[in-house]
Amino acid sequence: MNPAMLALMGTTFFLVMITVALAGASLGVTAMLSPRGRALWIYGQLALMAGIYVGFALTGIDPAGIVLRPALSALVVEGLAALLFVLLGLSVLQSGRVWLLGALILAHGGADVAHLLMKADHSPAWYAFLCAIYDAIVGTGAIWFLSGPKKD
Repeated sequence: MNPAMLALMGTTFFLVMITVALAGASLGVTAMLSPRGRALWIYGQLALMAGIYVGFALTGIDPAGIVLRPALSALVVEGLAALLFVLLGLSVLQSGRVWLLGALILAHGGADVAHLLMKADHSPAWYAFLCAIYDAIVGTGAIWFLSGPKKD
């Protein structure tokens, strides 16, 4: 194998390990919170995850104010998707079935995979790949933590 490929594989492994460590740290914080605090912490992560793609879409707009059709459509799609995740998360918080926040994070992981499959050029492929890993870990952990008995 050539040295460039080995370096790329090493970098990818390193980034995956950092992502796994960050997801583990997030679940560690989740474990230390009260049941209501856990739900709010997970919801905050969901809102941030959704908002990051809006930020990527915004970077596709020319600083001179020239908005090309692909950049505008990416912004509209990402904005609507983020709004959907945020509003669904809020309704889940009010419903009492807060474990569904974990399911929403897993659904966001599905959106990450869709970004990879569509080869969306408004966000870096490495980000979608790492975010999908993070979402799988945190979403699964969130379902587990938020499904337990409430002892607020």
